[in-house]
Amino acid sequence: MCLTFPSSLRGATSEWFYSLPPCSLHSFLEVTEAFLTQYATRQKAKRSSHHLLSIRMKLGDSLKSYINFFQNQLTKVSNCSEEISALVFINELQITHPLFYFVKKASGCKVSLSD
Repeated sequence: MCLTFPSSLRGATSEWFYSLPPCSLHSFLEVTEAFLTQYATRQKAKRSSHHLLSIRMKLGDSLKSYINFFQNQLTKVSNCSEEISALVFINELQITHPLFYFVKKASGCKVSLSD
């Protein structure tokens, strides 16, 4: 695994690996620890709940695909309350989707064709 690991790296990660002092890593565990130490802190920052406002249910999308996409995007948001995520989810349902009228009515929102 130590021999194949460098061939899987590209760009900056490859440059980082080849800049390590020769013979400084003696096991795959050491390679793994060095890699994680270098790159674990470079994870993408979580987005604010405003990111959810960019999510739209596209015309023709199934409810299942919209739910999956919404949940995926929700994992990228930090500290989003249940109320905010539910409100955005409901607001972005397509007016042509049968669930739209049920959810709007159940949530107490006024339903009209101008929504």
